[in-house]
Amino acid sequence: MRTALLERLYPGRAHGLFKRLVRRWEGGEMRSSTLRRMLLKHHGVEVGDYSYGPILDRGRMPPGTVIGRWCSVGQELIVRRRNHPIERATQHPFFYNAKLGMVPVDTIPLDRENPLVIGHDVWIGDRVTILSECHRVGNGAVLAAGAIVTRDVPPYTIVGGVPAQVLRKRFSPEVQAILEDSRWWELDLAALSTIKPMLLEPLDVAHATQFAQVCQGLRG
Repeated sequence: MRTALLERLYPGRAHGLFKRLVRRWEGGEMRSSTLRRMLLKHHGVEVGDYSYGPILDRGRMPPGTVIGRWCSVGQELIVRRRNHPIERATQHPFFYNAKLGMVPVDTIPLDRENPLVIGHDVWIGDRVTILSECHRVGNGAVLAAGAIVTRDVPPYTIVGGVPAQVLRKRFSPEVQAILEDSRWWELDLAALSTIKPMLLEPLDVAHATQFAQVCQGLRG
């Protein structure tokens, strides 16, 4: 009954009430399965468990966006999947947007035709802009506050600036490979809570190897 009420509230004007009930009944937006289901159903946006921030605001992310689990997203995120056609005589939307009535169909790709995929455990700082040339942000990447991202971001890479450039890698290649193999992000909060001390230490090869082995055991 509670889920049915939340689903009725979601598309309407009572969105504030919907969010308050999500916090009360489902432990907040980080935990809400109803909110994620509604985003996918009504907006075509897939957001993984425990990810949070403006990515959970209805209508904020373009249709076709896929976001992994455990992502942390700051305020004022802008995501663009379409560009004005700068190679043409005119860049005006009258001549690429069919909704304006001048062309029978859109003459540049739709949002869904250029989807953005964000991996697991990505940290996106405040006021980041991700433009249409960026198609994928890898697992564990960091987009520094204020960055304008114009290209794909490799896994476990910190980028920043205008346009965003690689600042450094989070880990050595060995640690990165072990972390990828661990697939720890597939575990839920209850499972990870049982190994909380392992999550609080910096990673080196030995610690990463132990962590991956424990995660594999928890996944069964």
